[in-house]
Amino acid sequence: MLRRTAMLACLGVLLAGVGCAVSTSSKSVPVLLYHRISADRTKADNEWVPLEAFEEQMRYLAEHGYSTLSVSDVVRFVRGAAAPRKAVCITFDDGWRSQLLAVPVLRRHGFKATFLLFPERGIDDPYGDYLRWADVQELARDERFEVGAHTMTHPWDRQSNLVTWANGSLPGRGMREVRHELEDSKRVLERALDRPVTVFAWPMGWYNDTLISLAREAGYQTTLTTDPGANRRGDDPFRIKRMFVDGSCTTAQFAELLQIQRYPACASGQTPSTRNTP
Repeated sequence: MLRRTAMLACLGVLLAGVGCAVSTSSKSVPVLLYHRISADRTKADNEWVPLEAFEEQMRYLAEHGYSTLSVSDVVRFVRGAAAPRKAVCITFDDGWRSQLLAVPVLRRHGFKATFLLFPERGIDDPYGDYLRWADVQELARDERFEVGAHTMTHPWDRQSNLVTWANGSLPGRGMREVRHELEDSKRVLERALDRPVTVFAWPMGWYNDTLISLAREAGYQTTLTTDPGANRRGDDPFRIKRMFVDGSCTTAQFAELLQIQRYPACASGQTPSTRNTP
């Protein structure tokens, strides 16, 4: 009864536009997914989060007593390890160079983060605004930051992606190409960083049981989805849930995301969870 009363009180505070500190993080850990950080405060949607909004979100976490976990910490948690009473995991997909804007903010608060990269097309790409190898190595030298794989080339087309290749439904693409994306991204990153790479994120969040098995065979300890919700003890570490942070969300909506652990209705009107199916 006390817990229900607290949650109802929290909802009232959120509706008033103010953050609330009630947390279920002792039983579950939300994993946040960011893509690009924008220096332009007007550039805000489910792909771009303004730097000003990101700073406010990180300040909210710090002021409300949240501890940050790496993805590897989350894996230990779902396998039964203890976690702080209020915990959250921060991830960045694709290796966009604009993510460097977030690094000083993370360091200011002493926060952990995990960066997911696709090295063949997404590092040192002269045609894309991606991180350079020097940037990646600098991130990896910081003990608070973890680097994981996100395939080699980030296949994202609905007709041509890891799922359709594994299913054999696309001529000229099959298991050999799938293994290249899974295995070689791990190998390339490990060679460049001189450390094990155990975390893998599915492009667009598209995966199936066959791909999960191949990721296990490749030596990963976990894979990241875009299935919404929080992660609890006993969950499958190869199906870690993550939630997009929409750049149009207010700080109160960001707080709501942490509390209800599903997407609030932000101004952009976009629903990232619809990307889950190829």
